[in-house]
Amino acid sequence: MTGPRTDSELSELARRILAFEQDRARHDRTKEAEIRVEFDMSPARYYQVLNRVIDSAAALAVDPQLVTRLQRLRHARTSARATRTFGSGTIGPWAPGSGTLGSAEREGLSEQHD
Repeated sequence: MTGPRTDSELSELARRILAFEQDRARHDRTKEAEIRVEFDMSPARYYQVLNRVIDSAAALAVDPQLVTRLQRLRHARTSARATRTFGSGTIGPWAPGSGTLGSAEREGLSEQHD
């Protein structure tokens, strides 16, 4: 019988996830299908677990190059998402350029068609 796992040890799942990420650097539908088959979890759950894994000191000790690359990619995605959300100066679904018509734009269209 083994004792409780310490932070310095990675679980089997964490090791499998790191190996999977090492082999598959892309993020597309194929990878998402592979995640479902390989780990029997949704891609959303997989990425939650992955984020916990790459924040662990144990993962950094096992494969520092991979973990720092994954952290860098996560930071870039988070920054890009924040820029898209807050960078326009307008919050809401009818922000200029959002592809959704605001009430003034809808009224203008209806006037053209009357």
